[in-house]
Amino acid sequence: MSMMFEDREAYQIAVSKAAEDLGSIDPGAAAAERGVEYDADRGLFRVVFLGQSMTVSFPSGEVHVPGGKRQSGAVVVVALHYLTYRGEPLRSEGWLAYREMPGGRVFSSAFEQMSEVKLASRFGADPDEFAAAARSLGGEPAGSGEFSFVIPALPRLPLNVILWPECEGVEGAARVLFPPRAPYYLHTEDLAALGIVAAERLIAMSAKAGENA
Repeated sequence: MSMMFEDREAYQIAVSKAAEDLGSIDPGAAAAERGVEYDADRGLFRVVFLGQSMTVSFPSGEVHVPGGKRQSGAVVVVALHYLTYRGEPLRSEGWLAYREMPGGRVFSSAFEQMSEVKLASRFGADPDEFAAAARSLGGEPAGSGEFSFVIPALPRLPLNVILWPECEGVEGAARVLFPPRAPYYLHTEDLAALGIVAAERLIAMSAKAGENA
C-alpha cells in the first residue's frame, strides 16, 4: 500500500500546510510544551531529532541542520507537525506496536516492511552492531531484552526499538514501539514516518561506523 510519505507531491502539500499551521502558533508556548528551545530574537526553534540538532524557522517553517543544509521530505513534515499537531493520547500503558496507533492497522504491513523487516535484515546476525548504533542515537537500555533500547526520537516522543537476534536457523526480528502519548504529538502517518526514519538512521549509523573502523 502506498503511503503519503512516499509521494513527493503529497509531501509538498503537507509541508506547505504544516508551515502555514506553524505561523499561527505561539512559539514560546509551543517550545515549552514540546520540550524544544526557541530563540525569539532569531525566530528559530531548535529541535533535536534522532540525535541531530535542527533549526526550524518561525514562521516560514524552513528546516536546517548544522552547516546550513536545508532539509526536505519526511524529516521536515515530522518536525513541523511535532511543533503544531495536537491529537489524543491513548489510554493504555506500556509500549505499543504501530498497529495499535489510531488507524494504524491500515498502514501496519507497510510500516513493518519499511522499518522492522529492514532492521532485522541488517542487524539480525550482528546484534552488537545494533546496540552500538542505538547508543549512538542516545539510546538507553529499555529493560525488555538484551537488545532493546529507548531512543529519544524527539524531545517528548521516544521510541523503543527491540531486536531479537538470529538463533539456530531462526531469522531475527525487530519491533519499533511507541508510548501511549505518541498520538498526542503526531498523527499516525507521521508516526510511521518517524519509525521508518529511525530505522534508516540506525542502519546509516552502523554503515558509518564500518567506514570509520
